[in-house]
Formats: sequence, C-alpha cells, structure tokens
Amino acid sequence: MKNNLPHFLLFLTIVVWGSSFPVMSFLLNVIEPMPLALGRFLIPGILSFFFIIFSKKIIAYNDIFRFILAGLIGIFAYNFFLNSGQQSVSAGASSFIVNCNPLFASLIGFYILKQKVRFYFWVGIIGCIVGVLIISLEAHQDFSFNQGVIYILIAAILTSSYFHIIKPLVNKYGALTTFCFTLLFGTIPMLFWLNKFYSFVISASSEILFAMIWLSSICTLLGYYSWTYSVGHFGANKASFFLFLIPVFSIVIDFIVFYKLPNFFTIIGGLIILSSVLTIMILNHRDNN
Repeated sequence: MKNNLPHFLLFLTIVVWGSSFPVMSFLLNVIEPMPLALGRFLIPGILSFFFIIFSKKIIAYNDIFRFILAGLIGIFAYNFFLNSGQQSVSAGASSFIVNCNPLFASLIGFYILKQKVRFYFWVGIIGCIVGVLIISLEAHQDFSFNQGVIYILIAAILTSSYFHIIKPLVNKYGALTTFCFTLLFGTIPMLFWLNKFYSFVISASSEILFAMIWLSSICTLLGYYSWTYSVGHFGANKASFFLFLIPVFSIVIDFIVFYKLPNFFTIIGGLIILSSVLTIMILNHRDNN
C-alpha cells in the first residue's frame, strides 16, 4: 500500500482540484467573489498561522517581502480574478484557461528572468491564445467577447508569476513552510470581507455550507497537501504532466453533480489549449533528458 500512496495522492490531487471549478461556479450564484475566496482560505489560513507559531519557523528578514508578494499574487489576486471570471465563464472553460499557466511561466521567465525559451514554446503560446479566444465565445450566440475570460487569463498569468516567486523560497524553506507563510499573507487581506462572509454563512442552506466546506477542506487543504507530497516524490516536472487531466475531471464532475455539459466552443478551445500545452511539455521533457 505504501508503494501506491504517491500515485494515489497524485490522482487525488487531480480529482479534488478538478472538482473545485464546478463547486466555485455553483457557489458564485449565491456569494460574491471575494467572500467566497475568504471562505475557501479562512480555515487553511488559521491552520497555517498555528503551524508557523508552534513549529517556530523563522524566515530571513530579506525574504519577508518575497513571501508577502507571493501571498498577494498567488493567493489574493489570483482568487480575485479567478472567482470574478467564473461568474460568466463555465467551470470547464475556466479549468482549461488556467491550464495555460505552464506556458505563461515560460514566457515570464523569458522576458523578466532572461531565461532561454525554445521556439516551440512560442508556437504553444499562440495555440493557447487561439484556444482562449474560442472559449470566450462559449456564452454568446452573437460571437461577442466574454470579458470573464480576460479575468481568468490574468489569473493564469498571476499563478505563473507565483511559481517563479516561490521557487527560491521552496528551495530554502521547504514546500510546507513556504505554502503556510504564503497562504497566511494571502489570506490576511481577504479579512476585509469577513463581515460579508459571516452574513452569508449564517443564512446559507446546508447544501451551500457543504459546498463551502468541500472547497475549503478538500480542494484546498487536502489538495495542496497531496500535491506537495506528490511533488516531493515524483518531482515537479513529472507530477505536473498529470495536471493536464484536471479540465477533464472538472467537466465530468460538473456533469455528474450539476448536470452541466460544455458547449462546442469550450470543447474546441479546450482541446487546442490542452494539446498545445501537453505537446510543448512533452517536447521540453524530451529535450531535457
């Protein structure tokens, strides 16, 4: 059983992260984007605070700003744009667009960090942009542009930036400590919406509360733990290959639980994004081995 544990936890990560998109779409019908973000990260943020206190983890003074920046970009701003975008974009479409982040991470590395980027990455980025443009038409019969797609695209870029920001922190402090500090700094600004979240909770139905608990406990706490364990066992590059299955599970769960199917634009655009990212990652893996 122990030998199968890493594979099980990696599969678990894909399933629970895939479920987060339909659950967020469901909750956004009854709650605003930022109170929803606070509801998702409040309990994990509190647990992170106690982990930091009792583990007596100390970070270097010159790393504090990087941790704060990681929290603001990777947790606070990411969830603001993702949740705002999902108000008008389906769960399946959102998961496809966010899945562009490996290529955006390479683009950021090229322009800001002056890292070398192979030619086929540019082809993949163009493919992702085409896919996103097609998905933007999913809710419109008159071929007008869905602005929610822009918000989710910004969310994908933010999470790509977040990967670059935390990379030296993970190397220095470890994945769990880095995640806890980042989560704490990202959750603190969300407390501005605490009153709205409290008002929502005391009047919410049991079905809504269950969805919120699932998003916070399963998708966030369990999902991030299982992902951290998987990365530690398989390595980030190998584990990341399997994240391309998240949109598939997102669409399946959205259909099974909420009886929603993606339309033609989402399927075509999503397949273009998925094939672009997967092809580039396979070529990159081949060139690095």
